[in-house]
Amino acid sequence: MERGHGLMEKPAIRLGRLSQCTFEQALELRQRGFEGYHDEMRKHYPGFPLPAAPTPGALDRLLDGFGTEGIRPELSIVGYADDKPVGFVFIAIKTAEGKKLAWNGGTGVFPEYRGYGLAKLMMQEAGRVIREQEADRAVLEVVATNVAAVTAYERGGFRIADRIIGMTREGALPSPFLEGDAPEGIRLEYGKPADVSTLSFYRDKAAWGCMWHNMKSGESLIAYDKEDKAVGYALFRRVRGADGKLKSVVLRQCETSPDFGDRDRLFRLLLSELYGPYDEPCIRKTGDLSMASPEPIRALEEAGFTLNYEQYLMLMEKE
Repeated sequence: MERGHGLMEKPAIRLGRLSQCTFEQALELRQRGFEGYHDEMRKHYPGFPLPAAPTPGALDRLLDGFGTEGIRPELSIVGYADDKPVGFVFIAIKTAEGKKLAWNGGTGVFPEYRGYGLAKLMMQEAGRVIREQEADRAVLEVVATNVAAVTAYERGGFRIADRIIGMTREGALPSPFLEGDAPEGIRLEYGKPADVSTLSFYRDKAAWGCMWHNMKSGESLIAYDKEDKAVGYALFRRVRGADGKLKSVVLRQCETSPDFGDRDRLFRLLLSELYGPYDEPCIRKTGDLSMASPEPIRALEEAGFTLNYEQYLMLMEKE
């Protein structure tokens, strides 16, 4: 990574914690640490969204996000250059279903201070903090084309566990995902994200925002067979306007039991239901959806969903 200013003297670098920063400094770290990120992503993924323009309430949204995602300021790393906070690694810790989980919630450095080894130093410290916390599992998401970051995380003890994808389709769908009859004896039931947590085929090795306990405003959709056994599920979030019309749907997980025979039709039934009505115009997305099952990815591509990005899901398990 190149330095922002080639003639700048190497600054004095040290590490601290986010809890030592003011709220305003935390917001600046988040905003400036990712400068240029969207432009770089769009070189590889033209469909990657443009950065949102700064708007009033940005600090409130940052703090709300910290609460929802479980970001721990006293554990999160801040990199200082000449005593100025210029880089960060946000770290989240949560306990769910008896397991202690950690998340590297993003690494960023101000553009003019890139190239001095600060990111590497912060990632090493973040790995040490996570191990010190004795987390059963740590997760992170990294852009698949960012070879340097992937290599750095691997050296820190993480391994690639899955490929995850973001896709978008705007407007009405050309047709339902499933045309014809649903698989025999299947019924669908809406519920809370927590309802999927005890399913034997629940995907617990998932991106942080796709885990049921991080989807406070989400929904679940579970498919049951004629014997009342759960055979499939989806986790997603719907947003409706003041008029009640559907504005957007973001799919986070879509899984079926490996024992179910007609998995392709079951996947399509779930997609038809959660993204429906198919002829209603809205924004339909996937957010860090696992690519482990090819059937839903193929159905989304056939429906005209376009690629926004591909990332690796990386894990570090407690030894």
